[in-house]
Amino acid sequence: MRKLMWFAVGFVCACLLAVYLLPEDWLGWAALVGIAVCGVGTPLIRHRASVRRPMPPSPEGEGCERSRIGAPLIRRFAAPSPEGEGFGRFRFPAICCLLGLAAGLLWCWGCSLRRLAPARTLAGSRREITAEVCAYPTEADAYQRVDAWVEAEGIRVKARLYLYGDVPPLAPGDRITGTFTLRRADRTASGESRLDLQAAGVELTASGEAERVVPGGEPFRYFPARWSRAVFDRLGELVPADAAGLLQAMLTGDRSGLGIGLREALSVAGASHIVAVSGLHAAMLLGLVFLLLGRSRFASILGLLVLALYVLMTGASPSVVRAALMLGLLLLAPIFGAENDPPTSLALAALVLLLRNPWTVANLSFQLSFAAVAGLLLVTPPLQGHLLALPWVDRLLKWDGLRRWPGWLRSRLLRGLRGLARFVCASLSATLGALCFSTPLSVPAFGFFPVYGVLTNLIALPLAALCLGGALGVLALGLVSTSLGLWAGGLLAWPVRAIAGLCRWVSRLPGARLTADVYGLAFLVFLYLCVGLVWLLRARKPRLLVPTLLVTLAAVLGLQRLEVSSASFFLAALDVNQGQCVCARAGDFTAVIDCGGTYGSSVGRDAAVWLRTHGADRIDALVLTHYDTDHMNGAAALLELIPVETLWLPDVAFDPGNRAAVENAARAAGTELRYVTQDQTLAFSCGTLRLFAPVSGRNDNAACVCVLFSVEEYDMLVTGDLDAVGELALLDRLDPGPVELYVAGHHGSARSSCQALLDAIQPKLVLISVGGNPYGLPNREALARFEAGGAEVWRTDQSGTLEVRR
Repeated sequence: MRKLMWFAVGFVCACLLAVYLLPEDWLGWAALVGIAVCGVGTPLIRHRASVRRPMPPSPEGEGCERSRIGAPLIRRFAAPSPEGEGFGRFRFPAICCLLGLAAGLLWCWGCSLRRLAPARTLAGSRREITAEVCAYPTEADAYQRVDAWVEAEGIRVKARLYLYGDVPPLAPGDRITGTFTLRRADRTASGESRLDLQAAGVELTASGEAERVVPGGEPFRYFPARWSRAVFDRLGELVPADAAGLLQAMLTGDRSGLGIGLREALSVAGASHIVAVSGLHAAMLLGLVFLLLGRSRFASILGLLVLALYVLMTGASPSVVRAALMLGLLLLAPIFGAENDPPTSLALAALVLLLRNPWTVANLSFQLSFAAVAGLLLVTPPLQGHLLALPWVDRLLKWDGLRRWPGWLRSRLLRGLRGLARFVCASLSATLGALCFSTPLSVPAFGFFPVYGVLTNLIALPLAALCLGGALGVLALGLVSTSLGLWAGGLLAWPVRAIAGLCRWVSRLPGARLTADVYGLAFLVFLYLCVGLVWLLRARKPRLLVPTLLVTLAAVLGLQRLEVSSASFFLAALDVNQGQCVCARAGDFTAVIDCGGTYGSSVGRDAAVWLRTHGADRIDALVLTHYDTDHMNGAAALLELIPVETLWLPDVAFDPGNRAAVENAARAAGTELRYVTQDQTLAFSCGTLRLFAPVSGRNDNAACVCVLFSVEEYDMLVTGDLDAVGELALLDRLDPGPVELYVAGHHGSARSSCQALLDAIQPKLVLISVGGNPYGLPNREALARFEAGGAEVWRTDQSGTLEVRR
């Protein structure tokens, strides 16, 4: 009856309720209600199951069989149940679900008391703490981010530290002492939400400077993390630099060596799961063990050891734990003479992860991993059978041609062709099965669907298996001799480069991504409806399904392109948290004004995605108003992701380090560098882009380039962080007149957007690019001035990305 599976279903539902719907203060009452429902519902179910229901009448003779459409549905859903069946067969699943629901609510309540109560005690204070680092830090523009166990006033809770100032290299086990500001886990500078942090076990964020760092030696519990870093570093030494990053990510899950351009190419090509350590990698390693040792009890025991080490080395992510548990049960079943049941194994994996941390259910990796495995279990086997039964595949598998060839050669060729056909069918069915349930989760999360992902994986997955096994061989040879390791690393770099090159090529193909707009979502709904109808009707040869879907997909991509090309212009202030990035596209001209924010290089990726979605495959002008981090720290990533013809910069010494970094990135990308030392006017087919040189050469906010983007009768003014003094100087050069759109200066600061400027430009619409900040932006005085002038005010921290189109 798979009682464990149904219990896990109830437990997962309880965790979903606790995480997404129920407030924290209601968990206790919800647990009591769940226990009451279980106590009342179980006897009712038992009583209902004991009552024999009359058998429903047979549909035969009622005319239903005459309909070719209705008959399959009748046979599937309205056929009479055998004697003794009925509601009774659902008795145990229903009872197990109720028990799981009650147990899950009770467990979530207990976890909230154990984890959230200490966090509430420490949140909202500034105090001296001692923290034990439990992971390697991540470098950002002005700080290091690291997870650590915080100890204060006898309370121990996991927190995410933001360390400012000079901090020595940190490793797991090191102890940090300092005075920090503690807050409840909430939306952070990296864009993670509270649920993201809680899914990682983090309940607090802490910002400050480390006053003292004490190395932690080699504690045993942090050995896996240190071992993973050692593997990461050793691969970097043995493999050429252009291939090391991808190989390091495939083996350890650490993507810090991947450039943002390659990350985006992998995502658009539908191959990002290659660098997301998961069951795919665990299965590859297990297959390598059996390939070397054959199927034996010793190989199974060694496979269990390899799985355990791999889980520890990759940080025990939900997808790897799930895969290790399922594969481990598969290996243990024959050893103990038991039968392996994949649904039960999947349920056990879910229970283990959620017992450790119920908020893991909100982790996207957890959701995608279990959705993909569910598709592999439910969809892949029948789909593979259908593909193998296709006429051309069946003829190839039964083909006995090449009669005139020598017998030994004929047999090998036929065996190879048949093996290739089976591999293609298995790969296609596995990929489509995994996508079946994971796509409804991934498309809202990432905003697009990789159109060529299924075809990409036919080539990329075999290469990935080769690279994963090859990486272990390189490490083994490196232990024997560094020269041998370097030789093997150079050889292994070629298939790694092939994967990277394939993904870059696919990502540049027309229609590589299906954007999740109205048209894209409508196509996905249509696709699922068609597949569901074919399944319900049990159509054995749905010849028109694939052509219909391909024609519909082409039409949707065409409609998306037509909508973009039919608009006169697009203007958008992207949601970059605290920062600014304004994108503009009119006709065949594309401009980006500033590209920075607290999300760092992700701002450049977001800008590139927005531009490609709106029909731009290049940028004519990238303008940085000044060198503040929150206006330019995503520019380097943008230069790498999309071709930029000209980069316009102020010729001032505002921040020499940031200026040198963006100049070097532009030179590496082959972008022309030009400096706004005097006012410039760039004309394009339907308007102009005017650049106003800084009114000051000092190291202050007056040293900003201002931009007036004009399309026909519509004007947009962007002043960067220009202060009131600079705005008055700008009015002397700016033709007085109303503008339709004004991007508020300095994120809505009271020292900008002075009354004289507002009186001169009389904006109809004001966009404020702002996020969480300690400065109180946007300021009430500035908001009052906007409202007094009758302008409509929109903010990115409240409404997300703001877009204007006409």
